Amino acid sequence: MKIDIHTHIMPEKMPNWTNKFGYGEFIHLEHRNCQACMMKADKVFRVVEENCFKEEARLKDMDETEVDVQVLSTIPVLFNYWAKAADGLETSRFLMIILQKRSAASLNVLPVWVRCLCRILT
Repeated sequence: MKIDIHTHIMPEKMPNWTNKFGYGEFIHLEHRNCQACMMKADKVFRVVEENCFKEEARLKDMDETEVDVQVLSTIPVLFNYWAKAADGLETSRFLMIILQKRSAASLNVLPVWVRCLCRILT
């Protein structure tokens, strides 16, 4: 069995937390010209491939690289360590709930961190 222990994932749609909370440079995702752009305020922070947020693309990559199981983690910049506590909790819950639902649909994906953190924060 081949296990990928370092795999990043994010939701395909994310709120613009900076607009919602009124401060900071929270990352949100915008789809522009067939690209997925991680935005920091109004600037492109990074362009990501669809395997970051689409199960079909991730499973295709797993097949091509002969990976049986992936351990998922969100992209570190989405942790928002610098945010006010209540806002950090809201963004963390959003990520965990969305990613848990998505990863649960595939038996090839092992959302260990999601299960552990959901118990702590819910």
